Amino acid sequence: MPTELRAWSTTSDRETVELERLCLNCGEPLHGAFCSACGQRVVPPRPSFRELVGEAFAEFSGWDGKLANTLRLLIRQPGQLTVDFLDGRRARYITPLRLYLSVSLVYFLLSAAAPTSITSGRLAKAVSAKSGDVTVSAGVRLPDRQLSPEDRDAILASVASAPAPLRPALRRLATDPGGFQRDFSELSPKLFFALLPLFAVILALFYRGRGFVEHLYFTIHLQTFLFIVFGLGVLARFTHLLAPMVMAAIVTFVWAPLYAHFALRRVYGGSNGSTVVKELGIGILYAAVYFPAVVSLAVWVGRN
Repeated sequence: MPTELRAWSTTSDRETVELERLCLNCGEPLHGAFCSACGQRVVPPRPSFRELVGEAFAEFSGWDGKLANTLRLLIRQPGQLTVDFLDGRRARYITPLRLYLSVSLVYFLLSAAAPTSITSGRLAKAVSAKSGDVTVSAGVRLPDRQLSPEDRDAILASVASAPAPLRPALRRLATDPGGFQRDFSELSPKLFFALLPLFAVILALFYRGRGFVEHLYFTIHLQTFLFIVFGLGVLARFTHLLAPMVMAAIVTFVWAPLYAHFALRRVYGGSNGSTVVKELGIGILYAAVYFPAVVSLAVWVGRN
């Protein structure tokens, strides 16, 4: 190879190497997997389709080790994930909002696909009207098939004595149970998301001296955990066996309140006694918001 050509080739290779050590976004020197100046990940300028799919999956799920770390800490140490975020230790975890959206998406997809937990013969007991008082069981999954004539007649008989706002919902429940369930399930994630800041406001009433975002972090992490533990009950329904469903219900009934108790103590401090008193107050206030919100959603679904 001529000397001039060899020199040009060497110079070109050197420039290529130098370019590969520079951030493609801002041109700053690279010293790791991310640019220290702008934060962009070190990726080739023309990624392959496989890299594109992998990047899309990582952006959605955070599955680069962060999701596993986040879920592990969330489940094993109640409240510690919130403490780490409030103390600024965030790089190893995915953001609270992404965590909530990812887990809630899986939960609602499983709930929509899970077998029914009640039979049509027991549906009439879930909706009753006695002395003009209508009992609405929130979270009861309706059968996908059409109601039996007895169930339909029982629901329609309760319409006349039900409060006026509930009558359209009961009529649709009797005539179109599958459509009612589908529309209610589609809107439920939005309802839960809208209730997050309200729960944070309730926390602020009992734990003063903290910023609203701090309460919101705790609320998002707690609700995410509840989606996980309630998901155990949903998964148990796929077995079609009573024993796993009863076991999942017992675990949920015991684990959820204990988790919330220890999470509150770790994040906000306080004795066991004072925390229990505040939990009762928080629960009462949230129930006063939650159940009317669920009934309102049922009324909305019944009118549309």
